[in-house]
Amino acid sequence: MDGSTQATLLRYRILVDLTLTLARTARRRDLLDAVHQHMGQLFVAPVTVLALRSQAGQWDCLTREGDHLHHKTLPPQDDGLLERVWTGRLRYTNDLANYAAREGLVLRRLDRASLLPPTASWMGVPLGHPGDDMAGVLSVQSYRPGAFTPQDLELLEVFAAHLGVALDNAALRERLEREAMTDELTGLGNRRRFLPEGHRALNRGPLSVALLDLQDFKRVNDERGHLTGDAVLRQVAELLRDCAQPGGEAFRLGGDEFALLLPGPVREQWQRLHTLRAALAALPPDLATEVNLGLVGSRPGEGLDELLRRADERMYRAKAQGVFLDLSPS
Repeated sequence: MDGSTQATLLRYRILVDLTLTLARTARRRDLLDAVHQHMGQLFVAPVTVLALRSQAGQWDCLTREGDHLHHKTLPPQDDGLLERVWTGRLRYTNDLANYAAREGLVLRRLDRASLLPPTASWMGVPLGHPGDDMAGVLSVQSYRPGAFTPQDLELLEVFAAHLGVALDNAALRERLEREAMTDELTGLGNRRRFLPEGHRALNRGPLSVALLDLQDFKRVNDERGHLTGDAVLRQVAELLRDCAQPGGEAFRLGGDEFALLLPGPVREQWQRLHTLRAALAALPPDLATEVNLGLVGSRPGEGLDELLRRADERMYRAKAQGVFLDLSPS
C-alpha cells in the first residue's frame, strides 16, 4: 500500500471517529466546540467557520482561527460566499482573491482585528436544508493557495452531512427539554425549572423569593368560565415576567400558584412589588384579580427548602388576611 493510499485511509478513519463523536454529543454548543477542535485532524486548514442561517437570512458565524475563537453575526447579502454555497454556486476555490475579483464579490473578514494572513484557499458546504432548525454553511480556509482538492471537498461534504443530522438531533433534544420545563399556558418556567434555578440563584448571592396565588381564583373559573380564567392566568404571568426584570425570573408552579426569584435582599424589591400591584389594579374588569404574596429574603447558610417554607407561610398569612402582602414580623 503506497503512502497516498495510507494517508487517505487514515483520513477516513479520522472521519469515522469524528462522526462517532458527533453521535455521542447531545448539545449544540458542545457540537460546535467538537467541530472546531477536530477539523484540523481532517484538513490542513487553520480557519474553520460554522455559519448558521436564521429565518431572516442572517449568518451567525463562529470562527476558529488558530487558537482564537470569534463570534460575529453577519447581515444577509444578495451575493456573497456563504450565499453562493447555500445556493449551490460555489464549493471551493484555491485562489480566493482572484475568484472574488472575477465575480465582483466583496470579501468580509469576520475578525477585523486579526493580524493573521488573509485567506487564500476557501471551501464550504451547506448544512441542512431551508426551513431546518439548524441550517447553514461549514467552511474551512487556508492561508496557502492551492490548499484543497476534490477529495477534501468529498470529506467535508460527508462530515457536514453527519454534522447536520447531529445538530438537528441536538436541537430537537434541547427543544423537548425546554418544553418540559415550560408551562404551556403562560410560557413561564414551571416547577421543574423553578427548583434548579432556585438553587443556582441562591448560590450566586442574596436572593428574595416571592410565592403568590390568585385570591378566590376558583370563583373566576366558576362565574366567568375557564377561558376567562386562562386569560387571567396569562395576563398575571405577563405582569410577573415584567416584575422579575431585570435579573430575576417568574414561574408558574401549578394551578393559580406562581413564584418569583429576585436577586438581592428584600429591601431592594419594594419598587418591583409596588409596580406589580399598580399593574394588577389597572387590569380591565374582565381580567381583574387579587393576589396574595409572600416575600422572604435568604439568610446565611439557609437552603432553598427552608426559604420556600418561609415564603409559603407568608403567602398563606396574606391569604388569610385578604391582603396583597403580609408585612408582619418574621
